[in-house]
Amino acid sequence: MVEIKNILVPVDFSEVSEFVAEWAKDLAKKLNSKIHVVFVLEDLAAYEGLYGSVKTLTDLENVLLEGAQKSMEDFMKKHFADYPEAQSIIVKGDVVEKIIEKGDVVEKIIETGEKVKADLIVMGTHGKKGLDRILFGSVANGVVKNSPIPVLTINPYRLKKA
Repeated sequence: MVEIKNILVPVDFSEVSEFVAEWAKDLAKKLNSKIHVVFVLEDLAAYEGLYGSVKTLTDLENVLLEGAQKSMEDFMKKHFADYPEAQSIIVKGDVVEKIIEKGDVVEKIIETGEKVKADLIVMGTHGKKGLDRILFGSVANGVVKNSPIPVLTINPYRLKKA
């Protein structure tokens, strides 16, 4: 039997992420696994040269990074406060680790999974995008197609109806 000791949970702080976090937490408790929660901030360097200066993009990126850090703290407190050894979550990261990366979302999720030696990636099929209730999300699609790590996808819209 395969041991699942490390679970990577990509989040975008949406309602979908909240739903997936609860599933991942329940699964990790049953498997006695460590959870690594990752948020990827898209690299804005690709927009350089579009009627804006690098300083403006850098300032925007810094504001977004600060917002991501605050959102991650709030997300962790809300969804992992009841996890075993909860007091170590934010201080030491012994049981739940929070990670913020910058770059291509799909690539960084996979790289992070490899870096933390994840045995499983648990993520939602959809994110914050507009057509997400109709189409399989492009991030989830990219991770499923390219990840060497097994991926468990959860469609929260279908599960909520049940």
